[in-house]
Amino acid sequence: MIEKCAGNINAGLLPVLVIPHAQSSKAQVLAEEAGIDNELTIISLENFLALNIIELATEEEKDLYCVLSEIIEIYNSRLADVETDLSLQIQLR
Repeated sequence: MIEKCAGNINAGLLPVLVIPHAQSSKAQVLAEEAGIDNELTIISLENFLALNIIELATEEEKDLYCVLSEIIEIYNSRLADVETDLSLQIQLR
């Protein structure tokens, strides 16, 4: 993935790598080794999702809990359409 990001940087693009938080340190080290750490933006998936949910709530002038609930409802509905293991559904408490 880092090689692909380096190629994109060389092509004049500004790549953003969205990865699980647990992989952030490893990605940063690999980017440094490839010499692209100053041009590559690395964002944890968890932060990316949280920021997008906050942005949606703000734009729609809705409560954060309401927006999160709607997203989970859509996810669970789509999951039920294609998955037999409904234990994968999310419950908001």
